[in-house]
Amino acid sequence: MAKIEPGMESMLDMYFFETNSLLEQLDEILLRTEQANAFESEDIKEIFRIMHTIKGSSAMMGFENLSVLAHKAEDMFFVIRENPDVITDVSFVYDLVFQVSDSYKTQIEAIQNHENGEYEQMNFDELINKLLKARDQLANEANPNAAPDAKTENAAADASAPAVHTEKGKVTVRVFFEEGCQMENLRAFLLINTIREECSFLEFSPADVETNPETSKEIVDHGFLITFSEEDNKDYILKLIETALNVQSYEVLSGEESAAASSDAPKAELPPEPAKTAATNAPAAPAPAPKTAEEKNQAAVEKAQAAVANAQSGAQKQNLISVNLAKLDALHDIVGEIITTESMVISNPDLEGLELESFNKAARDLKKLTGELQDTVMSIRMVPLAGVFQKMNRIVRDMRKKLGKEVDFVIEGENTEVDKSIVDSLQDPLMHLVRNCMDHGIEENVQDRINAGKPEKGTIKLTAQNASGEVVITVSDDGAGIDPEKIMNKARRMGILTKPENEYSEKEIQNLILLPGFSTNEQVTEFSGRGVGMDVVKANIEKCGGAIIVDSKKGVGTNFIIKIPLTLAIIDGMEITVGDLVFTVPISTIRESFKVESGQIVTDTSGNEMIMIRGVCYPILRMHEKFGIETEVTNLEDGILLLVETDNKSVCIFADRLIGEQQVVVKPFPTYLSRYNIKGEGLSGCTIMGDGSISLIIDTNTLIG
Repeated sequence: MAKIEPGMESMLDMYFFETNSLLEQLDEILLRTEQANAFESEDIKEIFRIMHTIKGSSAMMGFENLSVLAHKAEDMFFVIRENPDVITDVSFVYDLVFQVSDSYKTQIEAIQNHENGEYEQMNFDELINKLLKARDQLANEANPNAAPDAKTENAAADASAPAVHTEKGKVTVRVFFEEGCQMENLRAFLLINTIREECSFLEFSPADVETNPETSKEIVDHGFLITFSEEDNKDYILKLIETALNVQSYEVLSGEESAAASSDAPKAELPPEPAKTAATNAPAAPAPAPKTAEEKNQAAVEKAQAAVANAQSGAQKQNLISVNLAKLDALHDIVGEIITTESMVISNPDLEGLELESFNKAARDLKKLTGELQDTVMSIRMVPLAGVFQKMNRIVRDMRKKLGKEVDFVIEGENTEVDKSIVDSLQDPLMHLVRNCMDHGIEENVQDRINAGKPEKGTIKLTAQNASGEVVITVSDDGAGIDPEKIMNKARRMGILTKPENEYSEKEIQNLILLPGFSTNEQVTEFSGRGVGMDVVKANIEKCGGAIIVDSKKGVGTNFIIKIPLTLAIIDGMEITVGDLVFTVPISTIRESFKVESGQIVTDTSGNEMIMIRGVCYPILRMHEKFGIETEVTNLEDGILLLVETDNKSVCIFADRLIGEQQVVVKPFPTYLSRYNIKGEGLSGCTIMGDGSISLIIDTNTLIG
């Protein structure tokens, strides 16, 4: 068991966030370049930078095995960066880096789930050996005539290994950090990362700042020495040092001082990045000459002009900060309580019948402000589905190789935004559905597709779109589709049929695959056959207030349609009464409300009540009969009808009367009620009314279905 270093706990969340973001970025680059079968120069540099950043941050946190793993991957890409031509058709490089990414994610997950700071440390020796062999192989292909050992060591220069540069024409700078800033070694390491891309040559001392916290005292006492080439843009590099975070002062050392400093301690040399700055280089003077008063005034003017220019350019940039999701959840809960309290104040029975013009005006203003506050909080929590969608790319890629199936993966609508909590709940369901399409949907025999008039390559599509207050996500394939006969045979053998077989519609047969333990695969494979997956999909989607529909046609393909709300927390609802109970109907599903007139009511051949509206007949659902509620309003002409529509299905809900529109905070039902399948009867949750009573929230999806 390994242990998290004391004092690092406060930095863990930021480390996890940044590292996971970098790994997702790495996967995206690899998938894109592998599909295009070409590495661009910028892609190679970006991967190298990702590995270098992960290596440094992992070493800083004390995760040595992760640091070494990223270091060896960085070595391999150093060879590739210096000789980009060696990457042509080298598929093993992709597999290796994907293994590195997966190993990193697994270890990070173990660290996240640590107990008392202890976690299981993974052994990456086998993977590291593969990386070393790949590095050597690529180096041999790049320069087959070079001596392998010397060439490999030069290509894989260790960023933290001591080295001494003896060439003339160097500039040495001594940097001091602000007093009491703490962790001076990490400040120094960040400073090196800031300037390294502008330097054709770079040394620093102490050499082991990224791995040795003891160097902090040496930096405080003697400063941090940085040496770079005179051929680099000295003025720009000094400006970067001056404006770096926590830098208090710096001085450019003379030749004698620089030589003396060089003999005091070993220096670390970093493999350089190509300079990004195109400014003209000029020979550096040993020390800046004293400025005259006129020069100082001119410098002050230039500095002020630069500040104005920076302010103007900064105004056009978007400033972003990372916020812990728990804080957003707390803010979200507080806003919910504010809305509930507002409703209680405005609906206070003590105010009934009073003429309070100023109070009503203030109440309207308060309602407007709380609405804007709620919209703002909701928008903060809204994130695009792109992150989850892009992860499915990786699943398709791996299964394509293991199953030997040629498949195109198409993503549409990935910029559709939903609540962060819903996005987190969607990853597992989408993963199972995509795997199901790859394993069950796409035909194994290409000839079968050709015989059916389909292209040799299969297609899996993952799409998302907004539709009337909810998000519709579709996972589809153009494979063999679901065979109803095969499903019924398996269901018969499992004994899960609840009514005679001839009474099952095709849609009901298709939905049998969502039952626990159901699988049409006779053999257990890496991807299916255990009877788990589709029932988990259904449970997870329903947990976040959504629903899944299976739509398949044998020989044509399958569509899995997921419908989820944009947010789970606060909705605009219309309150209605049925007997002594109050129900809330989401306004997004209401098309109109009206009183019934004589002559509008008709009955179908089965005796069911229907109402004719503008030449279209709609069924009528009496709420008091649906939920067994006692009420005196049973005549349709005495009550109110609400025409609600969802999933292209419509029904008219009959209630006693309308109360009015109200923003409500959705609360889940207590867990002990889950045994009664309340959600299956058309209720999605409840909310607290202004007078403290409870209102039940209607789920029109299940109520109509």
